[in-house]
Amino acid sequence: MSTSATKAPIGFADIARWGFWVPLRRTLPVGAPHIIRQLYRAWHVQHLVARQGRDLMLDEFQRCFADAYSEKGYQGIIRDAYRASWRVHLDELLLGKVDATSVDHYIQFNGIAHLQSALERGKGVVWLYPHAGPVMMMMAWLGLHEFPYTQYAARGLAPEDVAKDHPELLASNTLREAVRLAREENEDRLPVNFVTLEQSARTLYRCLAANELVGIAFDGRIGNKWVPTSFLGRQSLLNPGPYRLAASTGAAIVPAFCHTPASGPAICEVGAPILPTTDPMSLMEQVVAVQEAWIRRWPEEYGIWMLHARTRNRIDDHPLFVDHAEDDRWKRWVPQ
Repeated sequence: MSTSATKAPIGFADIARWGFWVPLRRTLPVGAPHIIRQLYRAWHVQHLVARQGRDLMLDEFQRCFADAYSEKGYQGIIRDAYRASWRVHLDELLLGKVDATSVDHYIQFNGIAHLQSALERGKGVVWLYPHAGPVMMMMAWLGLHEFPYTQYAARGLAPEDVAKDHPELLASNTLREAVRLAREENEDRLPVNFVTLEQSARTLYRCLAANELVGIAFDGRIGNKWVPTSFLGRQSLLNPGPYRLAASTGAAIVPAFCHTPASGPAICEVGAPILPTTDPMSLMEQVVAVQEAWIRRWPEEYGIWMLHARTRNRIDDHPLFVDHAEDDRWKRWVPQ
């Protein structure tokens, strides 16, 4: 993405984020997970100051799960969402510091044999996961355990014209830029390759041909095509690209989901391989069904992403969920 010249005033939140992502990272010892776990308790502060976020998150959960939970139950899920988010961010401070041994202190995998069996086909794996839990630590574990991994994702600042149209969400400043650079520098220390939307998709095809992993967030908001899909009981716009990629290359799809228990390492659940067919939409339905089951089991892991999508739905014509779209631009994706 291009560098944005749209500037925002520096506020307390900017100072706090910079202090977290830059100087705090330098002081954290990677070999002492008990110290990191002591810091996990500070999630209460983030939960306390996020009043508007809590209200929006409650509305999102109620739209997805209706009367499945009591008011007290929803409030507990929201508290756990902030607990999980705080922990994920703390662990991300260790990216670039963890190695193949120490990374196991922070995340472990259930079902890794599913990934190994998918790779035995020799056509690569499209690794699909949602924006839930410690996905960056997930990538670190895979790369450090010698699974060749390429991540397809958005990086950098928003394009200048988009930032100008939505300065309340996308404007940058010196501290925000420093945080972005620090986070990307930490990510770049991982044994993982990053491919952005601006780069040629041929790289992804080459990775799969070499029997490697291509990681994509199935609920990501980058792309040029969107398909109306039933997701969590709501109409959602999802990118069909990963499924077309699998169908055209013969690569198996392996779904994954990360979650953060109250104690102990985070967990990455690895699902059974979904073998490619000539029907990308059938593949999408299968992946969505698997992911829905995980999200319903660990809804707190998805709260922050739903909140993020909710606060940014005015930016483009493809909100994650269309039931709170601010206009009808999203209807261009609905078949006539």
